[in-house]
Amino acid sequence: RATLSLTGGSVGVKTAAALADAAVEWEKVTIVLGDERFVPAGHAERNDGQLDEALFDSLGDRPTVHRWPARTEADDDVDAAAARFLDSLDVPAGDDPIFDVTVLGMGPEGHIDSIFPHTPAVAETERLVVGVHDCPKPPPERMTFTLPAVRRSRHVLVVAAGEGKAEAVARGLGGASPSDWPVAGAVGIETTTYHLDGGAASALG
Repeated sequence: RATLSLTGGSVGVKTAAALADAAVEWEKVTIVLGDERFVPAGHAERNDGQLDEALFDSLGDRPTVHRWPARTEADDDVDAAAARFLDSLDVPAGDDPIFDVTVLGMGPEGHIDSIFPHTPAVAETERLVVGVHDCPKPPPERMTFTLPAVRRSRHVLVVAAGEGKAEAVARGLGGASPSDWPVAGAVGIETTTYHLDGGAASALG
């Protein structure tokens, strides 16, 4: 069996769509999303809706998909929702891997999931999941796995395209501070690989 963490965003959705025709025994796969926007179910900005169209709808009920809570009138506390989501997962004890494979997109400032530079989320060193307030990108409230969770992945795959991501790629591979460039903190237990087009790789020596 395997646990797979997927990401939203343009590159993340395209990557997920490419998995739809892959020769995978989906019955043995558990899927989570690295982060989610704290908006109502069915909202256009929810990552799971984008991934439904790209991948999940075609797979039916073969994989087990864990979805983050949706915002409702009765449940509008993002921190409580994030904590409840973590409680719903079967997280291994100690430092054992949570994910077999984590796929990450990346913003031009190096953010991954909803972990942005110089925010409480990137500074988190213990909790695996946090609620995000005042996110630099809308919507302002989100839920995300943290770097301590990402680092409990056997394999981390960073997928990036375009020259706008070139500096973040170079910083991530060059050992920058995760506080400044969060992608630099996305390191797998066994492997960390960057999957880039020419533009995203253009700042590498």
